[in-house]
Amino acid sequence: MKFRLISAKELDATLVARWAELRSQSIIYDCPYYSPAFTTIIANARDDVRILVVEDAGVVVGIWPFHALSSFRAVSVGDFLADYQGPVCDASLKLHIADALSAMQCRYFSFNHMPSGLGKFSQYAWTNSQSHILDLTGGFEAYAQRLTEMRDASLLKKVATNERKLSKKFGELRFELQSSSDTDFAALIAGKRDQFQRTVGAEHDIFRLDWVRQVMDEIRAANAPDFAGMLSTLYAGDTLIAAHFGMRSGKVMHYWFPWYHTDFAEHSPGLILLTQCARHAAQTGITMIDLGRGDQPYKLRFATGANQLCEGAVSSPAILSSLQAGLYHAKQKLKASSLGQHLRKLRQTAR
Repeated sequence: MKFRLISAKELDATLVARWAELRSQSIIYDCPYYSPAFTTIIANARDDVRILVVEDAGVVVGIWPFHALSSFRAVSVGDFLADYQGPVCDASLKLHIADALSAMQCRYFSFNHMPSGLGKFSQYAWTNSQSHILDLTGGFEAYAQRLTEMRDASLLKKVATNERKLSKKFGELRFELQSSSDTDFAALIAGKRDQFQRTVGAEHDIFRLDWVRQVMDEIRAANAPDFAGMLSTLYAGDTLIAAHFGMRSGKVMHYWFPWYHTDFAEHSPGLILLTQCARHAAQTGITMIDLGRGDQPYKLRFATGANQLCEGAVSSPAILSSLQAGLYHAKQKLKASSLGQHLRKLRQTAR
């Protein structure tokens, strides 16, 4: 097995074609984050993107894009923007982690959105999570039937009731799955920034970062069958009441940054937005909407399945990630303790 480290600028047509072949070997790779276009866009905004190419007998069997944060640490390409992480590999590849880290010129690689079935990474996980999905196979009505059988039979009826109430009170509802409006995109970003600042603090507003805004702009401009940005909007009369920005790759849509106008919260515009996205996306041939990691109530209500994820780290020597795992579990115990709850209240009061 041979390793070759390249920059994103060295990614040529032959390697991109092989990347596509490797993606076709597993449905988990249908996710937009595993597209070479996503890596290229991230590399346009950040100069620390590297790609580890794994070869066996002269054939490329693995491609692993990442950020070289330092000579010690690396993370998956996209950093905290990446809802799916890890290498794109041939199904038969038995990747030796220590050798890979050496070739990446780092000692420590952390992950928090790694598919549990991808390689050996689950062996190094500290905790597990899920990325909930809407299975649109067979169209929206087939999804609705599955949802009724698995979850809340009245959910979509409630959404339809709120649609009628909104329309009657504020004007006709208009939904667009793929909007090209600069004004609507700016409103969505402004709304998300306000949400971040209100709920988690200004320091967690990711859109304050230049490279994040550049990535959003370039993804929005992308419009190819294997990778495209998607801006979806919901209007009541002349007022934008909800919007979403995400990505599509083939038949998979990733639900990324939803927002709704809080003045209309009484009528659940966010739930209407997701329902309309599902209905219209199914009409375009999309068979899955991935809601991303987390157990927020709206995800649990709409999901008909889930992809299993894990969080942890790999290192060389292995004791480095073992020590970090110990710190992680100690921190989780503190959070769950009465002291942790008290400290959390103090922090919220001080904010």
